Amino acid sequence: MKKPVIVVPSYWSQGPITETDVVYDHPTDLLNSCETLSKTLKSFEKITGKFDVLVIGCPTRTSIGKDMDRSVLELIESSTPSYRINYFGSKEYSILKSFIEEKLSLNSAKLISNKGYGNVRNLCLLLPHILDYNIVLLIDDDEIVTDHLFLQTATEFIGSQVKNKILGVVAGYYVNADGSIFLDESQTLWWNLVWEKEKLMNEAFRIITDSKSERLVDTPFALGGNLVIHRKCWEQVPFDPLIARGEDMDYLRSVKYFGFEAKLDRSLSIKHEPPNVSTSYKIKFRQDIHRFLYSKYKLEHMKVDPSEFDPYPGYFLRQTEGKIILTELLYNIFQNKEALVELEDVTQFLDHMKDIDFYFKEIHEECRNTSEKYFEFQKNWKTLMVNLTSLKIPSDIAAKI
Repeated sequence: MKKPVIVVPSYWSQGPITETDVVYDHPTDLLNSCETLSKTLKSFEKITGKFDVLVIGCPTRTSIGKDMDRSVLELIESSTPSYRINYFGSKEYSILKSFIEEKLSLNSAKLISNKGYGNVRNLCLLLPHILDYNIVLLIDDDEIVTDHLFLQTATEFIGSQVKNKILGVVAGYYVNADGSIFLDESQTLWWNLVWEKEKLMNEAFRIITDSKSERLVDTPFALGGNLVIHRKCWEQVPFDPLIARGEDMDYLRSVKYFGFEAKLDRSLSIKHEPPNVSTSYKIKFRQDIHRFLYSKYKLEHMKVDPSEFDPYPGYFLRQTEGKIILTELLYNIFQNKEALVELEDVTQFLDHMKDIDFYFKEIHEECRNTSEKYFEFQKNWKTLMVNLTSLKIPSDIAAKI
């Protein structure tokens, strides 16, 4: 079997996040010396077996690309790894995009982007495809490998036959710094009474600790920082570039829809050590609104029952509009309670809530109108995979990947 490749997307910003920046959960700030990538790369030293590593640099805005490349290359060089490691940054992205546009077409080049979670994940598949790998292990730059048999566990079943289908995806799970696999529910506020994501995710995570279950189990969720994907699967199924968050769980649904099997491996864990920074609740919630509405309409097109993905994220993929409106209303009351107590009648209250209605209608219409675009993207992706297989990538370009 060919060596698998571990692909590590690494997200970088510079200074305060602006309105034009691509939003990621916790990109590393180039102006702050606190980074997590070096610890991730260091943890790979303990892995038994042969593998390569590919780091992909993902800037929040194009203008910081050169600074990002310089910083990541310095980190890689100082880590002196015992394994083979390549870096794909802003420079390499520009070279590859121009090459594909020249040799294939402008439309082919448009399928490739380094902006947004879905597009970045597709680069995590496209580059190994070009470099002729068969198995990709996706690990984020805030994950730590603690088990020397991690590679053996991750690749044991991938590509095998399960229920007469190819096992195209094996999902692992995260272990927190305190050793728990569950999220903290203690900080849930009253206005989140119908948007209890942490509680629902923990309900889903209980399949991991169910001692009566097989090692490989059906799963409603997947975590992009610990995910194994086989070539036969990524040749047919790309990530959706239009989804704002939850591209990993969306991919799980797409993989099953297009005829592959996906399982959670209860033995495949990785330590999760995110930095002490995070995206604001409001930004995350707005992304979640888009994500769940978009996914709801996408499942309707697939004619798939959302309850197949209960408890999470299935709960948010039905009666989605009502849950969003109620949560927006309660959040708005929470944020503006001091001003709201000055209201004298219901009309004033309704006027105050007009912004919610405007925003909801705008994003609702967008999600409904774009939810079928992925299926055209998937057809074009399949063609791109075939064309890239037959396209001879010059050695000087391949060396830069």
